Amino acid sequence: MSRRSKERASRRSFFRRDRGRVGGEQGSTLVEIMIACAIMGTAIVALVTGTGTLFSASAINRQAATASIVVRDYAEALSAAVSQTTAWCSSSYTVSYTPPTGYSVSPVYGACPANNAATIQIQTVTITATAPSGAQETVKTIVRAP
Repeated sequence: MSRRSKERASRRSFFRRDRGRVGGEQGSTLVEIMIACAIMGTAIVALVTGTGTLFSASAINRQAATASIVVRDYAEALSAAVSQTTAWCSSSYTVSYTPPTGYSVSPVYGACPANNAATIQIQTVTITATAPSGAQETVKTIVRAP
């Protein structure tokens, strides 16, 4: 037998040794099983935690996107309400828009400019929509004289 094949044989016999087992029994020791369970348990906890975080972040992002749609829909409804009135500058307008359940919309109307030919006839309205998660979306829009 060559030297190399003897080394391989001795390595194989080392790994096949019975290492304290009685009667040549094969299998895993209690310590080996406990270590394997601890490793698998840690991996499962990490996966479950990551999945839970993914789902909650997804819900928050979905609500933020919906808040963005709500604020833009309200701005469109405000534009329609302004075009139907004769007094274009007001401290509030009657807007016929109902946000989805859990969402709220709050407009803040800017000051009305002087009503003369030298002043641009615009009014700034800041609209804020709040989602159930607390995410907010704000849009500033300009209302012009019809």
